[in-house]
Amino acid sequence: MVGHYRLNEENMEHIGIPVKNIEENIYDLCCPLLVNDKKELPKELSYLYETLDIPILTPEEFQDYEEEKYNELESYLKQFSYYLQLNIVVELSEEEKLGHLLRVGKYAKELATAAHLSKKEIDDIYIAALFHDVGKSKIPVEIIGKKNKLSDQEFSIIKTHSDLARTILEDFLEESILVMIEGHHERMDGSGYAKGIVPNIGVQIIGIADSYDAMISSRVYHQGSSRESAFEELLLCTKEKDSGGKGILYNLELVNQFIKVETGEMA
Repeated sequence: MVGHYRLNEENMEHIGIPVKNIEENIYDLCCPLLVNDKKELPKELSYLYETLDIPILTPEEFQDYEEEKYNELESYLKQFSYYLQLNIVVELSEEEKLGHLLRVGKYAKELATAAHLSKKEIDDIYIAALFHDVGKSKIPVEIIGKKNKLSDQEFSIIKTHSDLARTILEDFLEESILVMIEGHHERMDGSGYAKGIVPNIGVQIIGIADSYDAMISSRVYHQGSSRESAFEELLLCTKEKDSGGKGILYNLELVNQFIKVETGEMA
């Protein structure tokens, strides 16, 4: 694969870890992706390029690619790439590794597809999932990357990332996508943030995908659990507390669909 980052000096200072080319990270979208074998492409990356209608080309195909078409695509992708690069800052600050946002996008798209939503709804959910944590790029790194429990004040600062994401992206994305980004921590019983409202189905899907990946992924402050344990935890979050659950945070039907998708029962 080939490609190089267009990161400014300020972003590079925040990253603190050398990021040289697309072989080490898959967020560089400033040109069509060049691969020797399309079959070796990770699913997450395929989802990203297919949804954005970005070509994946072999070296031979790239030679025949129309220059005018390439220039139009490159202009658009430079804008898109800037926001994706904010994801690099967030993920390396919070997790010291990359991939969470692409995985959440993949899970969300699979669940939205299983729920038989329209292509437009599925694509919007995917884009919202991809950008849902961009607001954390405006949160101090010492809070994002803190390895022990956050204080109440620090958590209050973290909770502003949903609103910050809307501010960052409001001139770039459609309102329907911004609503999902802003609301990705809202829960079915109204216990979430920032507004404490019952989320729409897109927000519900992103919430399940985000929570699941957080559960199974090891982070600086958390050892990842097994897939089966994460499924059990999600199901507990669909039951009232007086029934042994943790409150109705997620839609039971969507959680059951998600488990079937991820275990291959709906393949």
